[in-house]
Amino acid sequence: MNQITPGEVARSFSKAAKTYDAAAFFQRIAGERLYERLDYFKLEPKSIVDLGCGTGVFTRELSQRFTQAQVTGVDIAEGMIQWCQQQSSAERYLCADAMTLPFPDNSVDLIFSNLAIQWVNDLSALFQELNRVLRPDGLLLFTTLGPDSLKELKQSFAEVDHYQHVNDFIDMHHVGDAMLNSQLSDPVVDAEAVVISYDKALELMRDLKDIGAHNIDSRRNSGLMGPNKLKAVEKAYRQFAMSDGKLPATYELIYGHAFGTEMKKVTDYHEYIVELAEGKREP
Repeated sequence: MNQITPGEVARSFSKAAKTYDAAAFFQRIAGERLYERLDYFKLEPKSIVDLGCGTGVFTRELSQRFTQAQVTGVDIAEGMIQWCQQQSSAERYLCADAMTLPFPDNSVDLIFSNLAIQWVNDLSALFQELNRVLRPDGLLLFTTLGPDSLKELKQSFAEVDHYQHVNDFIDMHHVGDAMLNSQLSDPVVDAEAVVISYDKALELMRDLKDIGAHNIDSRRNSGLMGPNKLKAVEKAYRQFAMSDGKLPATYELIYGHAFGTEMKKVTDYHEYIVELAEGKREP
């Protein structure tokens, strides 16, 4: 299980706002496949939340698809929200923690979340909060990562030193259990392996840094890795080379969906919202 603080997540992804889209190849694939799953449901949502919206790519797509809906992109990273606000004014963007969302009970018809919930330590508490804001029969649709994600990189690092260099991810069955514990209705999870190929392991590590998804676990070694260790990791990674010589980066992509239920206890929603000053987009 990761030992990650919300502050670390916010700082890491804020720094990556300007480099994210160019490096987020896998993240775009996952989001597109999740977006396609909307076709399985008959939806006429009036209130949509894109949770962990990042640079707002799918926030904008949701806004274009559901033109009558109020679409809100939510991200814990202030830098991401500032970037989104510079790209589009058609949607609303809020800087907020997924664990304490600034929405009333039973107020959201659709929560769409692509590769965000793996950064939360307590999934049961998260799903309870999402159930709180979902209307009864409102839809939660998400992707996250399973423990086989980046297994080649993890093993390559393990052959070089004993530090943790790759984030841990939770098993699909535990994700399903957490949804059940939160009283969400009819939870479903499934998974597939997605392989992205690279010429060098260093390119993968650079992409992870550029999207803010490098190792931010508190157990990591905070020092810089020297060139000799990087060469050793590169050499160890070659054992996984495919027939064309490319290096695979495997992601265990988990999909989940569930529906909101009538909450037994109505709670006060969290009123605080971080207001961000509008800035000019840099060239």
